[in-house]
Amino acid sequence: MKKSVVAAGVVVALGVCWMGSAWYTGKQIEPKVAEFVSSFNQASKAKSSQMGMTLSYKAISSGLLSSHFQVVLTFEHGAEASGIKAGQNIAFNVDVDHGPFPLSSLAKGNLGPAMAAMNVSLVNGEITKPLFDAAKGRSPIDANIRASYDKSLATQIVVAPASYSDTKTTFAFDGGEFNLSGDKLSFDDVQVNGQLKNIVISQDSNDVKIYSDSMTITSTGHKVNDDIPVGSADVSLNNIRINANGKDLVQVNAFTGTTALALSSDKKHINYTQEYGIKDLIREKQNLGSGKFALIVENLDPVALRQLFTEYNAELSKAMVANPALSEDEDALGEVSLKLLEKYIANIQKSEPVIKFPISWKNEKGEMTANLNIAIADPAKATFIPGSLTESVDHNVKTIAANVTLPLDVITYTAKQVKLAEGKDDAAAQKQAEKEVKNTTTLGKMMDVISVDDKAAKLDFEYQQGNVVFNGKEMTAEEFMARGGRFLQ
Repeated sequence: MKKSVVAAGVVVALGVCWMGSAWYTGKQIEPKVAEFVSSFNQASKAKSSQMGMTLSYKAISSGLLSSHFQVVLTFEHGAEASGIKAGQNIAFNVDVDHGPFPLSSLAKGNLGPAMAAMNVSLVNGEITKPLFDAAKGRSPIDANIRASYDKSLATQIVVAPASYSDTKTTFAFDGGEFNLSGDKLSFDDVQVNGQLKNIVISQDSNDVKIYSDSMTITSTGHKVNDDIPVGSADVSLNNIRINANGKDLVQVNAFTGTTALALSSDKKHINYTQEYGIKDLIREKQNLGSGKFALIVENLDPVALRQLFTEYNAELSKAMVANPALSEDEDALGEVSLKLLEKYIANIQKSEPVIKFPISWKNEKGEMTANLNIAIADPAKATFIPGSLTESVDHNVKTIAANVTLPLDVITYTAKQVKLAEGKDDAAAQKQAEKEVKNTTTLGKMMDVISVDDKAAKLDFEYQQGNVVFNGKEMTAEEFMARGGRFLQ
């Protein structure tokens, strides 16, 4: 009997604690929302946003175990390019279940304590109506957010099935789900992963359709050293089919895109990488190989880069407000834009970044590669000869290097696979591929554009301050230009 009384007392005590904590959480909702809104508006004002975004909240109603309110994002200046008029807004409904054991979390089997659980959904309005139409009246996205007592967030975003169309293209999918997590409320350290399912892209002007089983996204990011953002994001379209008039023309195992920001070796600058890849390009059951293309920019000054993206937009916006006629005169607007770009790009050049364009394609025989590297000069430090042919180049560029390596068996095999896909038999495809490769490399060697040995065709080019090394031969820039002129006559 005593044990039952004790047990009942414990249950009652826990219930009282739960109700007390829930009541306390409810009392904290409005101050926290007000603090978040104030921080957002201060940051938006400091960045001189071209759209003039301001945040507000309204209609807070709090009960013992839950609260409800709306958050409204207003575009004070509008955004003509996006079709947003000045003063229009986007509203979100927010429903909060109070901790320490939010009811919505308990319903999903999550028994751990949490400060609160929130559901955020779009409100159907002027701006968002096309999204609701595409999702057949459903909220296009719903976010379920769990806020822990250590201020970390775990967010699940559910995307409704939808079909989005403009005048030319339709993009449809069967819905999806994305999960976000962050160590702090500010999302300084964040991870994202998720996917959309069964994607179809089509154009009204033809009968070509692109099908993909899924689009997956994985992203990680955090801030270091004076709020420098670093991290990476990977996007992949998987199992792609390009179909015309009901027949599959091409299949691709995956089309991938990767964006990465990382600190350089001096811990003061950042390296930027944007890479695209094709995995297993198949045509008529013939695997033509896999390839990659990337843009890499090393040693970027993050402060100068931030100025380019923020102050450039702010100054261009001010110029258009001061002179509304600019929006109707593309040439005049282009001149203003170019002058601003020159101003901010000059700041970026001070760190003397290096731009790289690596390209590769490989199959079972090996890999073809091409690389272009450009070392940018700081105009204030550049060495050049006034009045020379290369003055403008040397004023902005320290070195240029390019090389191409084409292994003969790799390019022959690639040409053979193309012939097989066209319907040739194996022997004929091999013979024609060998003939085409031989003719092309012979012509390139005869014109002294490439060097050829029994393994590969190659091209090498180096430039530095008026001097060129082309396929191992040294010459001046003038001699190289005269050499190129022979092929244009």
